[in-house]
Amino acid sequence: MTGCFILANGRAPIIEEVNYFLNNGYPLLIAADGGADTCKVLGLTPDIIAGDFDSVSPETLQLFSKKSKIQKISGQYDTDVEKCIKVAISMGIKECVLAGATGDRLDHSFNNIGMVLKYFPEIRIKLMSESSILQVITGETKIEGTPGETVSLFGIDDNTLFTTEGLAFPLNRETLPFGKRDGTSNKALTGIFSVVVEGGKGILIRELEKMTAFRLSKESSPASKKSMLNDQKKAFDNNGN
Repeated sequence: MTGCFILANGRAPIIEEVNYFLNNGYPLLIAADGGADTCKVLGLTPDIIAGDFDSVSPETLQLFSKKSKIQKISGQYDTDVEKCIKVAISMGIKECVLAGATGDRLDHSFNNIGMVLKYFPEIRIKLMSESSILQVITGETKIEGTPGETVSLFGIDDNTLFTTEGLAFPLNRETLPFGKRDGTSNKALTGIFSVVVEGGKGILIRELEKMTAFRLSKESSPASKKSMLNDQKKAFDNNGN
């Protein structure tokens, strides 16, 4: 089973970055309630719309009624984002990108970071914000990136040890407990860097723009990128935008 892309009802992501993930391992698009309205604005058609439907517009549900699988899930003990995560897990999905889950409500943003931790490793979620992408890491993780990109690391407790290679400020079995030691704004020295996490979970945050720009420049030809942008324009036009 391939990965999925969950679009929530927070701050809308950039269409080019959404398409990057949809075309690179996360092709199943799930809209969390009002995230379907964001899909409409972006010219995207979700494969699944799930939630309690207290925020999505009736017009949007009608628009997608014959194109998307509609799953109304009642209950006030989990958010629409968590409902969609559970839908993905029920389908056997192991990898997910979550977007539109940060914004003006700090409590919602903080809760969604908690979702990334709560469901790891049952499903590995990358939380995408306006300019960054967050994920949980354990063991050894090798990352192909861009020299100079900003890399931030956080530990959950005092027992988690970090060792890095290829970063400007190296770590050698050191702790980065959240709220006690600053692990922000390290820099990648080379195109490949590694992080080893021992004794717990670590949080890795990277620059979204540099990450996707590097991948697009490496994996996509100018012709294919032009075609992708033309397809996006047609989708916008067809949806009346």
